[in-house]
Amino acid sequence: MPLRKIVLENYRCFRDRQEVELAPVTVVLGKNNSGKSVLTRAPLVIATGFNTTSTAPLDLDRLQPQPVDGFADLVFEQSPHGKFFLGFEVDGHDLFAMDATIQLVDEDRSAFVSDLRVGMAEQEIKLSWQPTMADSYGNYEYRIEAPERAPAVRPVRFTGLLPRPAGIPELRHSHLLLSTLSLGPIRFLSAYRDRPERQHRLPLGAPRGIGEQGQGTLGILAHDQARNSGELIARVNKKLESIVPDWQIEEIEAGPLWSTVLTRSGSRVRVNLADAGTGLSQVLPILVQCAIDELSGKNATPALQIIEEPEMHLHPGAHAALADLYLSTARETGTRFLIETHSETLLLRLRRHIAEGCPPEMVAVYVVEQHGGVSDVRQVGIDRLGNLDDEWPEGYFSQDYHEVRALAAAQLRQGGYAS
Repeated sequence: MPLRKIVLENYRCFRDRQEVELAPVTVVLGKNNSGKSVLTRAPLVIATGFNTTSTAPLDLDRLQPQPVDGFADLVFEQSPHGKFFLGFEVDGHDLFAMDATIQLVDEDRSAFVSDLRVGMAEQEIKLSWQPTMADSYGNYEYRIEAPERAPAVRPVRFTGLLPRPAGIPELRHSHLLLSTLSLGPIRFLSAYRDRPERQHRLPLGAPRGIGEQGQGTLGILAHDQARNSGELIARVNKKLESIVPDWQIEEIEAGPLWSTVLTRSGSRVRVNLADAGTGLSQVLPILVQCAIDELSGKNATPALQIIEEPEMHLHPGAHAALADLYLSTARETGTRFLIETHSETLLLRLRRHIAEGCPPEMVAVYVVEQHGGVSDVRQVGIDRLGNLDDEWPEGYFSQDYHEVRALAAAQLRQGGYAS
C-alpha cells in the first residue's frame, strides 16, 4: 500500500498548493537549494503521524535522518502562529485518502490538527476544530461529520494524525478503522552513505534493514552468506555486472568478523571493499535493497523507496544501469521509487525505455524551481516516444550542449577542425 499522491501547502519552502502523483518510478530534478529534498522527504514527515503514541500530530522526534527543531520549521516562512496542509492518498487493498491542516500554538511551542478529512471505502469523515475559551492540547472540541450521523461537536483526542475512536460514537460506529490506517513501508537512503569498514560483525539475529545511510548493508550480506547460502549475494552480483563488469562481491569469514571483498573470475586477487572506489560502496546499498525486494516477491507489502542522488560517485554509464534497475524492480515487486537526482543520463535512459515500449505511466518526472524564496513543483509529461513536453524548463541540462558549441567555436578560431 505505497503512497500514490502527496499534497503540500504552506509547507516549508512551498507556499502554494503542490500536488505530486507518484508513479512506479518518480524522478525529482532541480537546481541546488531549490526544495527537492523538502519534497522527497515529505513522506518521512507524514509517516511520523502514524503508529505513534505521541499526542502531537507529528512525532518529529522519530524523524530520520535529521529531526527538525520544532513545528515552526515546517511552516512557510517559519511563522510561529502559522499552519500547514498535508494531503496524501495510499494505494492497495486498504486504500484511503487523508487531508490534515496542522495549526501551531506558539505559546507552548506545540501544534494540533485543526481540520481533518479521512476517506476510505466510499465513506468520509471530517473533523473541524471549534475554538473555545478553555482549550487544552489533546482535548479540543471538533465538529464531526461522519456517515449516517448528524454533525456533532465533541471533545476529541488525537494520537499523531489520527483521532481516537473510543468514546466518540461518530467515529466508533463508522466503518473506518482509523487505528489501522498506515502509509505502508517507507524507506530512505540518504546521499551521505557510510564508508565500508574493512571488517564487520555478523548480526546476532535477522538484520534490521539497510538504514538511511546504508549502514546495515554489510551485515545483511554476512547474514545471507552465513545463514542463507548466499542467495541474496548471487542476486546482487547479477545486478553488479552492469556497474563493474567481471567483478563480484564475496563475504569472507575471519573468526568473529567478516570482510566484504571483490573478486574476479580466473584471478586470485581479492580487493577489500574498503579499498575499492567510492562509487561501488555508495551504490551497493541500492543493489542489496532491490535484491531483497525481489526475494520477498509481490507477497510482501510494497514499499516506497526514497533515494537521494543514487548516482553519487558513479560513472555516467552506471547511471543508465540504475534506471534499468529501478524499472525492473518496480515491475517485479511493486516497490515505488522516489528519486532525487541531478543525472541527465538516468533520465535519458528512462526516456529511452518509454520510446522502446515501456508504458509512460511507469515514470513521472517533476522539476522543482525556486523564485524569491518560494518553491514550486511542476510535472513534465513524457509521450510514448520519450519526448518531454513543454513544461520542461528552458536551458535545463543544456550545459553540455553549450560547452560543445563553445569548444567547436574556439577550435575554428584557432584554425583547426571541430571534433
